[in-house]
Amino acid sequence: MSEAQAPLRFERVRNFGKIFGETRRFIRENFSVFFKTILFLVGPIALLTCTLNMFFQVNLIATGETPEFSKFGSYIALTQIYTQIRWGINGLVTAIVVSHFVKVYREKGQGKFTVNDVTRSVLKDFLGNLLAFVVMFFSVALISTVLGYLIYGLAQVSIGAAILMIFAGWLAYILIRFPFWYYIFSVFFARTANDNANVFKAMGIAGKMFSGNWWSTWMICFCMWLILYIVGTAISMPAQIIAMIAQLSTLEMSDKSANMKLLETALLSLGEFAKTIINSVFCVTVALQFFGTKEKIDGEGTKKIVEMIGSKQEDESVEYTY
Repeated sequence: MSEAQAPLRFERVRNFGKIFGETRRFIRENFSVFFKTILFLVGPIALLTCTLNMFFQVNLIATGETPEFSKFGSYIALTQIYTQIRWGINGLVTAIVVSHFVKVYREKGQGKFTVNDVTRSVLKDFLGNLLAFVVMFFSVALISTVLGYLIYGLAQVSIGAAILMIFAGWLAYILIRFPFWYYIFSVFFARTANDNANVFKAMGIAGKMFSGNWWSTWMICFCMWLILYIVGTAISMPAQIIAMIAQLSTLEMSDKSANMKLLETALLSLGEFAKTIINSVFCVTVALQFFGTKEKIDGEGTKKIVEMIGSKQEDESVEYTY
């Protein structure tokens, strides 16, 4: 059996191009069951968070009056806070589901499982998933809050300091964002790869895998994010264009009707929901990078292959597991 015909093996060292090629291959070969799993298990939560976020944004300045300049700062800050909370919740839930999807895939093999198998795996480890979600969510929230207050406090010194902190903040955000979320998502893959280990042990494992791979991780995550951003924007664009037309049609009105607000909320929510579903592919890239780095460090996949050489179960194991 050639490498192209054999089922994808997570435990292998990959270069930059191989990561993207095997992400595409994994999605192509598991397209139906993967997106059904994301739609059924992540979809309800993602739709709820997207709807609440868009409802807030539509109603925050939908008074029909010209917003006061002094309120723009508060509006932008609140919008960013709610948007980051939404992305944080959706990202962590997606990481949980994809980590169990990969676990079931590695246990049963390609084409040998369904959405129900992934659902059972998630529910079987429900308390562990919940604890991991809570710990990681509040860790992200705590770090974000501390940095936010630090930037806000320094920005009060002067206008120059404010401009400097805004520039430094965005630069740091770009440099840290992708490795940071790679580490967060890797914690969930570390859990499922180690028999549903507790979140604190998984954080140590993920940190070990991440150490010394900052720039390669940044480049891989940035490129995949950019690809998915373009694809997600293209898919959600029709809903966003219709919502924009609806917004422009109300500029001359003294107030927006409830129906118009509802329409804008629904359209914008669908657009963001589509982006969330598309971005689930990012977790597959994280999984491949995590297991590839893990294989480079401990070589467990290679050891298993060596141990199976000459055994009666060699062919079966390679076909269904690797």
